Amino acid sequence: MKNVLKILAAAMALMLPLAFLASCGGNTAQPGDTNAPAGTDAPAETDAPAAPEGDIKGAMDEHGYYKVFVPEGYTLKHEDVFGDVDPEAFNLNYDESSFTYFMFHMYSEDNAKSSVETTKELNEDTSDVTLETNGVKWTGIAYESYGIACFQLYADFDGHFVLVSGAGNAYDSAIVKTVLGSLEVNVTE
Repeated sequence: MKNVLKILAAAMALMLPLAFLASCGGNTAQPGDTNAPAGTDAPAETDAPAAPEGDIKGAMDEHGYYKVFVPEGYTLKHEDVFGDVDPEAFNLNYDESSFTYFMFHMYSEDNAKSSVETTKELNEDTSDVTLETNGVKWTGIAYESYGIACFQLYADFDGHFVLVSGAGNAYDSAIVKTVLGSLEVNVTE
């Protein structure tokens, strides 16, 4: 019975990132669009305030295998939605908007690529993008959902692939470059 529960919990944990990603996509209605599909309300522009740009203040923080810069106005969430702590995953949430976040997960290379491909299939008008920060090459996609910039990128940290999904900031914005450029991964086996 315990094995069944563990397998069920693992399956749910693997589906959770896809559910979050799907929630960021699908509808291309823009804020203020009077032709939005029936039954959908595009969020008002004020629902996703711009995260800080330019001179970004904050501090380094640690979680599991990671060290990362946490900008002012963001909170590093150590627990998942079930209250569990996973050393391979964490979120940075913008305090003023649930539409602005970074979600970090450690996956195999195949799973990271598959996640990007699935997100690409679920969203219209995605663009293949690359970004280099602090000598690390990030590969993935950028797109908009409800007028909110979204991205999903992965990078190789000495054989450990980190997938980051984000919303509320363009993939090439100063804040994304700062956060991704600060990321340190130290997996002790």
